[in-house]
Amino acid sequence: MKEIKSFPFKLDALNDAGEFSGYASTFGSVDLGGDVVEKGAYKKTLKESQGRIPILDHHDPTRQIGWNVEAHEDERGLFVRGLLDLNVNTARERHSLMKMAQNIGGRTGLSIGFRTIKEEPDRKRPHVRRLKEIQLMEYSVVTFPMNLHAGVVSVKAKEQLIGQFLRNAVGLDQRQTQLAIHNLKSLLSKNNEPDFAHSRNIEIGADFPVKGWESLRLSLHRLLSTVKGA
Repeated sequence: MKEIKSFPFKLDALNDAGEFSGYASTFGSVDLGGDVVEKGAYKKTLKESQGRIPILDHHDPTRQIGWNVEAHEDERGLFVRGLLDLNVNTARERHSLMKMAQNIGGRTGLSIGFRTIKEEPDRKRPHVRRLKEIQLMEYSVVTFPMNLHAGVVSVKAKEQLIGQFLRNAVGLDQRQTQLAIHNLKSLLSKNNEPDFAHSRNIEIGADFPVKGWESLRLSLHRLLSTVKGA
């Protein structure tokens, strides 16, 4: 399954030929979805691809706007050097907006599309997922640094939106938010056993029964009560 991570992208350089560089990912910090990317996670995929990764517009595979031509890991994170194809109308538009953002001190949004190859729970924080190996498939220039409404509705984008709701509307702190998202994913997954006994065997679908929705509502209520009391 393809996932994405979206974040503000600080350009180190941008020229009139469409070439730019900066950090596409950083190591060590926990994101809104409860993930930590470990140093070395990109090592294998960079060796296999030689850093040649498609650059898309909002994760739309029909709207490629360039290629990444160089990528390497350092102590800080994943450094990339990309080249927009200015023969493509969308690439010219993105290039113009990136230049404007650079001139006025704005932030360009960047979002990586990837598959998780190896992961494990954090020893001290089981609700935190440590990404040990990642297959980098593409990255996209996006309008918003936290791209919650990208053309492709992704698992990671949904997690970020849910995280914002839990913090702002429900009043959970960062740790409670990460735990709630972890438990919610377990609850809704068809392939994992939910953490709540009375919510077992619930399946989400077009014909989801009223009784099932009531069970889900009670499970979510219990989930929030449990997290708040943690």
